Parts: sequence; structure tokens; C-alpha cells
Amino acid sequence: MHTFLRVSLSVALFLLVEGCLWKPEAFYGRNISKDVEFLAPQKGVVPTNCDHQSIQTLKHFHWVKNHSEDALRNKWEPQGQWLHFQMKNDLEVISDFSVLIQWINIPSAEMCSENQKGEINDTYSGYIWENWLGVLSPFPHFNVSLEPGESRDFYIFLYANENLNFPIRTISNSSYRFIVLFRFLTFLFFLMVGIVSIGWALSEFIKSKEKVYLSILLHFLMFFLLVYSVHGKELTSVFGNGNPLLRHSYYLFLSINHLIFFLYLFSFVKFTNETLRNPKLFWVSAFSGTLYTLIPFFPRVYEYRIFFVLTIFGFAAYFLRNTHQLLFTNKTGEERGYFWGWVLFLFLVFLKTLFHFDFYPYQPFFIYASVFYLPVLTVGSFLFLRNYEKRDTTKTRFRTITNKIDTKEFKLKLETLLESEKVYLNENCNEEMIATKLGLTYHQLSELINVEYNLNFPTVLNHYRIKEAKQILVEKPELNVAEVGKMAGFGSRSAFYLEFKKQSGMNPNQFRKSTSYTKENK
Repeated sequence: MHTFLRVSLSVALFLLVEGCLWKPEAFYGRNISKDVEFLAPQKGVVPTNCDHQSIQTLKHFHWVKNHSEDALRNKWEPQGQWLHFQMKNDLEVISDFSVLIQWINIPSAEMCSENQKGEINDTYSGYIWENWLGVLSPFPHFNVSLEPGESRDFYIFLYANENLNFPIRTISNSSYRFIVLFRFLTFLFFLMVGIVSIGWALSEFIKSKEKVYLSILLHFLMFFLLVYSVHGKELTSVFGNGNPLLRHSYYLFLSINHLIFFLYLFSFVKFTNETLRNPKLFWVSAFSGTLYTLIPFFPRVYEYRIFFVLTIFGFAAYFLRNTHQLLFTNKTGEERGYFWGWVLFLFLVFLKTLFHFDFYPYQPFFIYASVFYLPVLTVGSFLFLRNYEKRDTTKTRFRTITNKIDTKEFKLKLETLLESEKVYLNENCNEEMIATKLGLTYHQLSELINVEYNLNFPTVLNHYRIKEAKQILVEKPELNVAEVGKMAGFGSRSAFYLEFKKQSGMNPNQFRKSTSYTKENK
């Protein structure tokens, strides 16, 4: 588990450094966000589609510079908004490339421009599925071709479902196809991790009957859907763009994830056999995530959404500490590491939420850190819980058979059968018969004898039989050795001889003579 803690911290450090220092231009193309302008508020009629007349009108409007170098940052406009930028081909050959809007939650976007010949070029991009099964939303992108030395103005009219906080880039067509493939392979990776997690969690639950494994599995799957709702196929692409909650599905899945997190906390309390503190406040906090669903419906609530975020995550952090108090009581590095692993995840989700609530500028670390850390946390959680079960004597899965019974009670019953009732005198006496008399299974009796006597069952049984045989040899000298062995419970004369010599170092006749000689000398 110490390894898990080191791995978790290493992953977090890597994501932090990589997220803050990584320059995505080599992968996603050149960021032109700083060159984009937004249409200033107008009193007259504003065009809503791309054509020759719209472009002529837009040329006379006032434009406002985008002040962010990394991304487009502007307030959400329900009626759509215009973007403008200019590009020039400084090469001596034709330049073919694509303009890429690096965001998904955009129902439609249209770009138009007027070339040197006065011809209008317009392209449309919305939820148009690629040939990769339609499971991921493609980035809106527009193909452009510029003549050598040509300079052209471009206008984009887009409908966004949230505040603008994403880059706009220029990228080659081959690079765009690579992005499509990369995003699809990433989706498949997390899908496979989800399938493995399902099998692992169900296996652990079936063996242990501990619901905490299922709660962690549900947590992983719902967080996967949370991310998928933003970067995968949008709900609006299936159900339409009319419902504000579906249009802002991130809020819906965020509220569900908050509840699932509290279900994990509740199952962890049950797993550790602790008592839930402040249960009423706990469940009120668990359902406080439903406040997220109010944000897309009420503008006033939207303005104060930061207070919702701070309150809801404050509850989550408080009860994470509250429900994992036992881990600090035990004061082991493994258990503290498990707790801090969840603290780190909660913090990364908090950063991701702040970004999606438009409190942070575009930064890959804020978006993806919690996503790539989650599989590490899930695997580490399964391993920790399994180890915890092994150490906890109240758990049944890894307890020995004798730990599940009162060994003192059954040892006393066994000695009564052997010493008082002398069941060993029956030559048919075996382990199954005694186990039945004691009300134990064959394996329980075997382990009981092994633990209490450090011997196996036949050795214990023969010990009592030889002890009985010695007494008979002394008290009844008229009996022959075969009769003594049979009376002591042995099935044959040879078995009696072998066991007697093994325990006494002499055969029965030698023992009888030695005891007779001792009596005569006395």
C-alpha cells in the first residue's frame, strides 16, 4: 500500500507538471484564440447565418478583442454569437488546413469568408458523426484553403450551451484525423478499465459480501459518465437542445456523482464497523448536490454558483474526514495514504468543477488530472480494502476456520469425548464421526486439532489409544497383545504394534515385562 501512495503522488505530480508545462500546439495545432474578436453589442439587427449580405454587414460592426491568449473567454449568448479573425498565407504555395474549435458542447457552428474573387465560402459543423460508431462528439472544424500570399477575414457564428472557455486552433487535416483516433482510443482505454473494474469489484463483493466494493465501482462508472457527458456524445444530440438541464448535462451528472460519493462514504463506515456521525446532516449533505441542477434554470442562481460549489465540496471534504477518522486512529502509513489518496481526488474534482463553472481559464490539468488519476485511485482502493479485510478480525473472508468458532468451547467438548466418553475405543472412530458429534465440519475439526494440539487427528487419536492400551497391559496381564490392541480401539494387531513402538520405543510385550519387573522390585 505504500507503493500505492507513492504511485498516487507520482501520478499527481506528473499530471501537475505535465498539465502546467505541456504546450499542446504540437498535438492540437496553433492556438489562434488571441487573434479572435467578439462582436460588440449592437442596437440593430444582427445576422444569424453566413451569406454575402451578412459578411458585408459584419464588416461595419464594432468588434472586441479576446483578452485571453489561451482560449476564447466570453459570456454565454443564448441567441448565438459571432467571432472574427484574420489569417494570411505567407507561403508561396496553397495552404490547406482546418480551423478547430476545441470544445464539444456546441450544438452548431458555421464559418464563412470571402475570398479574393469575392466568392463566399461557408461550411457548417454540428453534431456530425465520424465513421467511428458515433460514440464521441467530434470537435467542430472547418476546412480552409488559402492562395499564396492571400489574406482573408473569417466569421464564425456559433451556438454554445455555456460560457466560452476553450481554444480555437488551426490544424492540418492529418493532425485532425490523429486527434479523432487518439480521443477514440482514450475512450476505449477507460471503457476497458471500467470493464475490468466491474469484474474485479463483483468478484470481491461475492467473496466478501462487502458493499463498499460495489460503491467504489459505481463511483468509477458515474465519474466516467460525468466526463463522457462533456467530452463524448452529448445528451442534446440524442434528446434535443430544448431542455436546459440536458443542455447543461454536466450539472446533472455532477449532482449524481456527489450522491454516489456519499454512498461510498456510507458503505466505508459500514465496512469499518464504525457508527455514522451526524446521520441527518450526512444525508442532507449527500442530496445537496441536487442544487447543481438549479443552475441552468435560474440566472440568479447561476451568478452565485461559486457558493454552491464551495458549500457542496465543503460538505464532501468534511464527511470524508469524518467517515475516515478510524484510519487516523490506527496511525499506519498505509491507512493514512488511502485517506490522502481520496483527498487528492476530491481536490482534483474540485479544480475540474471550477473550470467547468468558468472560474478558471482553459488549462488541460484542471480538466484531465482527476480523470487520469481515477483509475489509480480505484485500483488502490480495491487493494487497500482487501488488505484491510485480512487484518480485521471481525471480517470473515480471510479469517481462518477456527476464528469463526469458539475454540475453547469446542476443545473442551473434544476432550470430553476423548477422555470421558472414550470414543476412540471404537475402531471405527474417525474424524468425520467426531466432527458430527461436535457439530463441526471436517475441516473445522482438522484445523482445531492442528491449532490447539499442533498435531493431526490420527496422531491425537492414537495417543489416547496407546495410553489406554498401556493401562490394560498393566491391569490385565492375562490378555494377549492382540486382544489389548482391539480393546484400545486398534483395528489390527500390526497397526497396534507399530503405533505402540512408535510412541513408547518398545513393543507391547516388552512394555508389559518392564512394568512387571518394576512391580516385583518394589
